[in-house]
Amino acid sequence: MEDGDMNMLRLRTLLLTSATGLALTSLPALVQAADGTMLDEVIVTATKMGDTRLQETPIAITAFTADALEKTGIKDVRDLAGSTPNLVVAQNGAFAQLYIRGIGSNNVFAGSDPSTTVHMDGVYMARPAAVFNNFLDVERIEVLRGPQGTLYGRNSVGGTINIVSRLPDNNVKAKAQATIGNYDLYRGEAYVSGPLIEDKLYGSVSLMGSKHDGYFKNVVPSGNDRASENTWGTRAILRATPNEALEIVFRADYLADYGHFVGNQALLLPFRPVAGGALDPVTEAIRGDWHKVALDSPSDTDRKIKGVSAEITYSFSDAAVLKSLTAYRKSDLNYVNDTDATDLHRQETRQQEYQDQFSEELNLSDRVNRFKYVLGFYYFDEHIDTDSTVTAFNLNRVTNPAPTVDTKAWSGYGQVSFDLTDQFTLTAGIRYTDEKKDFDQYLNIYTLSTGSPLATYPRRYLNKGHYTAWTPKFGAEYKVTEDVMLYASATRGFKSGGFNFSSGNTAQGFAPETLWSYEAGFKTEFADKRVRLNGSAFTYDYKDLQVQSFLVPGVTDITNASDAKVDGLELELTTRPVTGLDIGGTLTYLDARYKNYPQAPIPGTSPAVTIDASGKYLNSSPKWAYTLYGQYSFDVAGGSAFVRGEYGWKDRQYFTVINDAVQTMGSYDLLNASIGFAPDGGNWQVVLYGRNLSDTQYLVSTGTFTAVPAGTPGDPRTYGLRLTYTY
Repeated sequence: MEDGDMNMLRLRTLLLTSATGLALTSLPALVQAADGTMLDEVIVTATKMGDTRLQETPIAITAFTADALEKTGIKDVRDLAGSTPNLVVAQNGAFAQLYIRGIGSNNVFAGSDPSTTVHMDGVYMARPAAVFNNFLDVERIEVLRGPQGTLYGRNSVGGTINIVSRLPDNNVKAKAQATIGNYDLYRGEAYVSGPLIEDKLYGSVSLMGSKHDGYFKNVVPSGNDRASENTWGTRAILRATPNEALEIVFRADYLADYGHFVGNQALLLPFRPVAGGALDPVTEAIRGDWHKVALDSPSDTDRKIKGVSAEITYSFSDAAVLKSLTAYRKSDLNYVNDTDATDLHRQETRQQEYQDQFSEELNLSDRVNRFKYVLGFYYFDEHIDTDSTVTAFNLNRVTNPAPTVDTKAWSGYGQVSFDLTDQFTLTAGIRYTDEKKDFDQYLNIYTLSTGSPLATYPRRYLNKGHYTAWTPKFGAEYKVTEDVMLYASATRGFKSGGFNFSSGNTAQGFAPETLWSYEAGFKTEFADKRVRLNGSAFTYDYKDLQVQSFLVPGVTDITNASDAKVDGLELELTTRPVTGLDIGGTLTYLDARYKNYPQAPIPGTSPAVTIDASGKYLNSSPKWAYTLYGQYSFDVAGGSAFVRGEYGWKDRQYFTVINDAVQTMGSYDLLNASIGFAPDGGNWQVVLYGRNLSDTQYLVSTGTFTAVPAGTPGDPRTYGLRLTYTY
């Protein structure tokens, strides 16, 4: 069956299913209300104006509470993609590549920045290598879709993910959780929190450790399995409330990771060690089975992420609040991997990236009569040292880019909302951003056997970039009734320019990218708050899109791809038809294409051969996608139980600008399930879970720096048993 026919069949099936009661939802975390049937309110802080109800916040948001994360088995940002409309999480080894509504970036190295951002307790996580963190003692996660150019610090042109940790209070709380599973999974988590001085000082400490064997079996004895985990982390929070007006929160976190990332190591074409010669028998034997790899040398990872922050909040009144957030973060990565994707000793990549950042944000929010506003200032200072070595044994060549990048950015912003009537509100905001980058390049290409530099190497040069932008927002919302809200907005997003970390061209560099987003949506609740239906339609006008192409080993090219156009629709519906039964899902449509890209580089060519990619699809932007879920909670002899099932389907995705037939992933689906039991009057719960139960083989990204094009496979079938004790 052709993809188009399959899409229509699946769409008709989805609509029929939803019409009979299997409704669409974004998996927002729901807690049983007092009468057992009403959907509980979801509270978010996305507007930086204090707590707001999700249904009264005129932004497309998907929110998850700790309870939802536990029941769905979500443990890091990769797992959010299965439950959030138009979120795709790809990766390049240890580096995250996040896409929201088709807006993202595969530029993961020093000199460039992500287009979709992650904030942890309000602090911007600058490096893609620092994003794959286990969620530890999290109260809530908010995924904001669309550009957040006015209120959020840097480069949130596609959207942002806010991770909010749980604050300690006067209640003594403790939790311990142990999980065992296939691939020899052993995971432990625990926290304790409570008052140190009643009503004045509170603290919490969280710990976690997780290990499992590699998901992808290496058929070569001299290598090791890939996608293993060996992680431990801790977080501590100290909260002080010396009086009713003042709150001070100190946070510190640390994570160490020694697992082996899988990388682009699933060959997508036959490999011939000698041009025109015989096929390589080892790689040919496993080609097409993406649960196996053939790599002759082992992978090694040493990743450490840590940070501290101080958040000081002073309330002049119930509405007027001044907040300061000061933070320092550090990310160290040492990563060695066999990157030719074959059993032969052809290529190895060593990536070292040492980064530290300091940020300060100060904002004042208030409500005066019909006006509600927030004013703020943001400062960011980042230093990155990179030392990357690509050794091509078959070419007797080593490529060693080792740039240093220093970034200093500041911005001022303000946003005001005015209630024209009790039902109709207008919003206007603007941000000014000023950013400077110093790029100090050292690039050496030399012969492996002798260590002699090739002609004209090494090269050393310094480039500077200065980027400024105004990013306004205009919005309107209309409350038709207490349970129905309509909203519309026009927002500009901005991502700063930068430099190609592996380029020897002293004149190299790329310009900022910008987009205008025009969006209209609705948020509704009806049937006595047992049904929640939200939807949005949007169109993006994208200028100077930054695109990275892998050409040959050690050589990448980053260019501004001129213009792009994105149109889309999103539906989210949550229902609780009877006590204990939740049914829902999501439906999304996305048409994301290059509008004008006449000279797109073809991957794997150097010097680059170009084609006209105008009209081609953007990376990682499936045209159709949907999810369905159902959860039933019920009483049984001696306790209570729940059963949960989740199903998701994604349309075809392309991973290169030329939309070639090799570096693509056809439509696929994933099935997750869990079942749990808690005894009466006890603090225990046991959950049996499974993810990707159909053991679907799928790709999340591809690359051409391997012997032939290869991809990064998604996780195989995993299952386990989780035991939780809560005090």
